[in-house]
Order: sequence, then structure tokens, then C-alpha cells
Amino acid sequence: MNNDGHDLIQKPQDFSQFWRIPEGDSELLVAHYNQQTFGRHSHDRYAIGVISGGAEKLFYRGGHWYGTPGSVVAITPTEIHDGVAADEQGWRYQMIYVDPTWLNEKVLHGQVSADYLHLFRQPLRQDPELAWEIQYRHRMIQRSSLSLERETILIELLAKVFGRYGLPVPEKDASEREAVRRVKQRLDLDFDKDVTLTELGALVNMDPLYLIRVFRKEAGISPHSYQLQRRIARAQQFLRMGMSIANAAYACGFYDQSHMARFFKKIVGVTPGAFRDGATSGRLIVFG
Repeated sequence: MNNDGHDLIQKPQDFSQFWRIPEGDSELLVAHYNQQTFGRHSHDRYAIGVISGGAEKLFYRGGHWYGTPGSVVAITPTEIHDGVAADEQGWRYQMIYVDPTWLNEKVLHGQVSADYLHLFRQPLRQDPELAWEIQYRHRMIQRSSLSLERETILIELLAKVFGRYGLPVPEKDASEREAVRRVKQRLDLDFDKDVTLTELGALVNMDPLYLIRVFRKEAGISPHSYQLQRRIARAQQFLRMGMSIANAAYACGFYDQSHMARFFKKIVGVTPGAFRDGATSGRLIVFG
């Protein structure tokens, strides 16, 4: 309370988390800024993200823009901009910083040169549907420990952003069933290995985004989901043989048994321990 007897509004403290993933050497940021102000600067990467709370004021290409919840951020590399709070509670956002050369190769494959930079003329757009998806995909990337999954999420998300605001990412009409068969064969063989989309694409001479689309069209799921299901199927085999959960997890390419358990329950419907007990004892176990 101040000298006039009015309650003072406590401003939230700044908070940020930053980390890097190997897929495209991408950088991720989750932050709530109130005290922080960004002077005019530029990035050497695309800055793609979403405003999830509060409001931000941004200078970009000679004008000022305001971002509120539901605003999608899309800033071109080397473009000068700043960032300050436009609300007493500051602003919250989730950002992905993407290498343009990697993006040109993986997402805009065949359309542009390696050094191409797409100019986003508006840095902020109200687009609640896409904003929700960016938040959701951002959280998925944060939680994922599988390279194939992270790469798939990232490429599909960036294709959607560029298809909406940048260059259209064309669909191709071809079943490519043989390519899907070969990719499945590779994932069946290397179910326990950390296979990348780049490796799978090279195997069938497809760029990663096109491979994801063709595989999903033919198989109904993405390559990373297919590999995950193969891992769980093999884990079931090992558990039926009486192998320990920890050893089964390791043998199937999971980091530890808790990592396996999360996916096992989602696919099989029971925990690995319950599955092993039922499979090895021969007893009927009812779950409910």
C-alpha cells in the first residue's frame, strides 16, 4: 500500500527458459517479460512464435505493431525490430528460432535457393487457430525425446506457417507406395535407433516434408509414430518373455523405463508392469 492508502500492484518477475534442439539447430524460448525491454536488433534466424498472454509492442519495418493473446509472430532474419511490454503485466510468448538454410532445404525444398530469405511484411497477425497450434506443437517439442518426432513436428508446423503467410508449400500427387514400404522396412529393422527424417528421405530420394505427407497418406500415421509403435510392439514381445521393464526399455531404444511407460500406456492401454504380470502369469487381469 502506498502513502495515499491505495494498494500497489505487484508486477510479475521476468521469467524465461531457453534451450536448443539438434533438429535444424533450432532454439526454443518460453518467456514472460515485464521488466525486460529489447532495443532494436535483428536475428540471423527466422523468429516464429505466439503471444500467449499480456501484450507486446514491436517496431518492425518502419511501423509499430501490437501483439495480444492469439497473435502469431513471424519475423524475417536480419530485419530490425524491438520489443517492449504494452501491458502492465508484460507479455508471455513461446518462440522458435529456425536456421533459414535448414528451412529452405527441409521445408521449401526445390522452390528457393539455399540463401533465400522470405520477407514477412507483418510481424504480428491475429490468428487464434494457428496460435493455438504453435503453442501445442511447441509443448510437444519440449516434451519429446525422439529426434524423428521433433523433426516431424517442426517441419509440419513451419510448412503451415509458410503456407499461410509466406510461400505456399505445394502438395504433390503421387502414392509412392514403394517408398513407404522401404521406409517401413528401415524403421522395422532400426526400431531401436534414433533415425532422422533426413536419413529416411535420402533412402527414398524425397525431401522430409514430402516424405511425411506421403507416409501419412499411405500409412495413416507419421514415420515417428510408426517407429514408436514398432518399439512398443517389440517391448511387448520382450515383456512376454519375462524381461525386466528396464531392460526392455533399453533394448527398444527408450532412454529409461518411465520414458517407455508413458508411450506404452497410451498405445497398449495398461502399464508395462501390469502387462508383464498378466503375460507371464497367464492370469486374467481386469483393468478399470
